[in-house]
Amino acid sequence: MANESKTENIVRDLLREKGYYNNPNIVIEEKASDNPKIQKLLKRASKNGSGAGYPEFIISFKDNPDDLIVVECKASVSKHESKNRDKHKDYAVDGVLLYASYLKEEFNTIAIAVSGENDKEKKISTFLWLRQNYTYKDIQDKLFLRSKELEAIVKQQSKPFAEEELIKKAIEYNSFLHKYSIPEVERCTLISAILIALQHKPFLHGYKFFSPVAEEEKDDKDKENKKKKKSENAKLIDSLLTACESVLEKNNLDSEKTKIIISEYSKFKNNADFNSDTFYSKKTKKNELNTILRDFISKINQDILPHINESEFDVLGKFYTQFIRYAGGDKKTGLVLTPSHITDFFCEIAELGINDIVFDPCCGTGGFLVSAMNYMVRKAGNDTKKHLSIKSTQLIGIEKRPDMFSHACSNMMMRGDGKSHILYGSCFDEAKKEIVKDQKPTRGFLNPPYQDGNADEQLEFIENTLECLVKDGICVAICQMSTAVSCDKKVLKVKERLLEQHTLEAVFSMPNDLFHPVGVNTCILVFKAHNPHQLDKKTFFGYFKEDGFVKTKDNGRVDKNSKFETIKKSWKEKYFGKETAEGISVTALVSHEDEWCAEAYMQTDYANLKEEDFIKTVRDYVGFMFCAEQIKLASAEPLKKDKISINPKNWKNFNLYPTLFEMKAGKYYPSDSYALGKVPLISASENNNGAKDLTNLDSKYSDCLTIGKIGISTFYQKIPFTASSDVTILKPKISFNEYVGLFIATILNKEKYKWSYGRQIRLNDCQKLSIKLPQNSQGEPDINFMENYIKSLPYSSSL
Repeated sequence: MANESKTENIVRDLLREKGYYNNPNIVIEEKASDNPKIQKLLKRASKNGSGAGYPEFIISFKDNPDDLIVVECKASVSKHESKNRDKHKDYAVDGVLLYASYLKEEFNTIAIAVSGENDKEKKISTFLWLRQNYTYKDIQDKLFLRSKELEAIVKQQSKPFAEEELIKKAIEYNSFLHKYSIPEVERCTLISAILIALQHKPFLHGYKFFSPVAEEEKDDKDKENKKKKKSENAKLIDSLLTACESVLEKNNLDSEKTKIIISEYSKFKNNADFNSDTFYSKKTKKNELNTILRDFISKINQDILPHINESEFDVLGKFYTQFIRYAGGDKKTGLVLTPSHITDFFCEIAELGINDIVFDPCCGTGGFLVSAMNYMVRKAGNDTKKHLSIKSTQLIGIEKRPDMFSHACSNMMMRGDGKSHILYGSCFDEAKKEIVKDQKPTRGFLNPPYQDGNADEQLEFIENTLECLVKDGICVAICQMSTAVSCDKKVLKVKERLLEQHTLEAVFSMPNDLFHPVGVNTCILVFKAHNPHQLDKKTFFGYFKEDGFVKTKDNGRVDKNSKFETIKKSWKEKYFGKETAEGISVTALVSHEDEWCAEAYMQTDYANLKEEDFIKTVRDYVGFMFCAEQIKLASAEPLKKDKISINPKNWKNFNLYPTLFEMKAGKYYPSDSYALGKVPLISASENNNGAKDLTNLDSKYSDCLTIGKIGISTFYQKIPFTASSDVTILKPKISFNEYVGLFIATILNKEKYKWSYGRQIRLNDCQKLSIKLPQNSQGEPDINFMENYIKSLPYSSSL
């Protein structure tokens, strides 16, 4: 007959072996406790369902009162663990987890289940249930760990999830799904459904028991009925969707929205990689049991959920955002998320207060609403009543893509609430707009769709948002740079309407790779609603191209050196103080016909012009000429030994056109219109002196400068060449040679920061340029100084 006292003796021997009894800091109690806190927590923990209950061993620590170890024993190893871990009276694992579920209200609880009557057959399972967390984590089987080892595990698991850890998990899970060829468009929906379903306790404890069976293990009768029966994985998916529906209803999501979300979640039911019980393995070249979905759910359950507070699922939301960001980087998904440090920046620029009502007309996955919610909750301090109001009544979103709508609702749900005011449909729908207007939103945050790249349509989203805001409401939008600089008639018409009704407070030019890996140049526009833009109103323009983030191989753009907070502080000081600072910010009067960006009005700071800039220009030119066999010997020696210094403070501003140069645009040459030859075709390339090809085209120019339309790449051209339509040719009207050309090319390249793929420089733009140059006693460009300065630099002897 089984004897549980033998199992208890095994535990005592293990405690003695691991040093528990010899440690004066450790208190070991059996089947009772003198600790009033433990007594209170276990007074309803009976395994029979009523009254108090106690495990076989309760181990506490004098110097660490927050941690606790409980041990439950069963004599027979067959009674170690039930299938659903819900037979608390009869099984060791089930019982100890029951006790842990009560004790975790006050303690980080290590729960250990031991079964067997001798060392040879004994089974040991260890779990950790962190204080007030949603669920437990399986630690390990087989071994009974020392107290210090368990303490280290508790300490490690108690650390809050850092952003880097969430990113790593997002990458790991995407790789896992990629391994099984799960399409990118399905991954985000799948992860959303799983994160919601795991909030349903029956699914949380029951998903692992859906066990696929191999065909050869089925009896003949089963095989005959195969078509009539659902696979175990199909049943798992049904269970997951049922759990999602239950959680959505529990969170008071109305039936129409629930139906839309469940419809989206149901799409992966048709994926054979999920719903069949076997799959063909390319590695083993045979059918194997399909536990892909179950294993993936288990990964999330074990890696993420044990870190979540039982009443707050914010970590789920943060992880979900990182997963979408990583998976959504693929163009197939259509998911382009505004980085979180920028959504937070919106809140600060808009001076968001705890009573504001925030509206996002194209809310996507809910990033702006999440940032607004968190920002207002933080400002509200410990006012829990206000927290509830913020989450349930002060956030409004509209999304017309059903998959995005599902993402937004689940994302907001995991953050607290807010989902009741996310509407499904178009933000241009008048009925939807009336619903929004009734809520009297004071702030509008948006990132209009970029798919088609139509600047006028992006501006119409802003216009539509402003119409929904109350008077003096603030609208902040991040758009493609083309919305601010395009001279297209449609764009100018919308800009005109905007200024007739609203005030353009500010425009910030943002980092070129802000949305990495998606390549798009963006700017942030800030409007004040229902206040016509006055003629004497100066708009603030910020050149906010450096945010301190760096691109990494695996983690995308990260604030690796923690620079952003300092940079952001500077941005805010400049904006709120309406400061003009060389190279950073400027204020200007603008109309709808003007460019709305800092680059159009900023003066280049020549203080950082260095000798190295000129040396690089000369060295690159010498390298090109050597490769083009125009120079037989390249030397690093200067032509003149005398050292000459530069002092841009004393230089004078000169208009390029018509003072210094005549200008002409290049010509479009289709690739099939020329063959290989000896004449360089100069393009907008930043390399090889701008030369795209050596062609048989007629040479039209020489001894002049060329400016490429992307990034204002300026080169001196000595060899006779022709130029593509991406290039403006600058024919000198002053005394000119290659020394002067290289000097001026260096100065012009200091203007590169003003131009990009989003703001290209063409002939009419070049004609408006002015630069600073050394001047002679007559106030004219000092040709002699420029020539002698270049001759004093390394590599000039090769010219």
